[in-house]
Amino acid sequence: TYDPESLSGSGTEASLRKVKGTLHWVSVEHAIEAEVREYDRLFMDEAPDGNPDKDFLELLNPDSLIIKKAFVEPSLTSAEAGDRYQFQRLGYFCVDTDSKSDQLVFNKTVGLRDTWAKVQPVQNQPSNKSTSPKQDKRPAIEIIKQIGKKYTNYPEEKQLRLKSEIIELAKNVKYSDLEPLFNTSVKKVGTRIAVVLSLGVVLKKDSQINQDAKEFLEQCASDSSETLSSEANEVLNSLG
Repeated sequence: TYDPESLSGSGTEASLRKVKGTLHWVSVEHAIEAEVREYDRLFMDEAPDGNPDKDFLELLNPDSLIIKKAFVEPSLTSAEAGDRYQFQRLGYFCVDTDSKSDQLVFNKTVGLRDTWAKVQPVQNQPSNKSTSPKQDKRPAIEIIKQIGKKYTNYPEEKQLRLKSEIIELAKNVKYSDLEPLFNTSVKKVGTRIAVVLSLGVVLKKDSQINQDAKEFLEQCASDSSETLSSEANEVLNSLG
């Protein structure tokens, strides 16, 4: 049953009731079919041409484009290329140039955070299972290198958390651990950022900066990556 008095924002007493959830739906009788294109990374490696032993085509992401059939409200037949909409509980979509009034095509641009996906595993977790985090016994430099590999794949908020983690780990790293990484492929921006952040910590222990470290930092400071350039300049400035 449907209670029109409970419509949110209608100002009625019924609209003030607290509910546990809200259903969003499209009428089967009136809905029209549409094509939805979901795009993801083209490659599964941040530097697909950085491994001479592999053909970069082997690293193509098979799920870089997923096409789905959807049903939308009939008012969208008037949608024009570039128009943007939020599809409830899914994300934001824009109308593709291939779209026509009788054959709608939408591209996903931004997804919504799926809180249920995080809640569900916790609910299913056995009550007697220990929740204490596992200790990573690998050398600090190996963890830093692992973080660096995917650093640039993460949103800014997570990058800030990883930056703090790298700086903390770098307290247990020696200059000799970092020096071999100065020749890391310029394509591997994330790894170079991790090295720069670690180098900033290590060099603060010694006021003297040698020529190799200085050249590496200067090279990074002029890199086209804004994040790498910014971090390298910050380290150089801190060292005078």
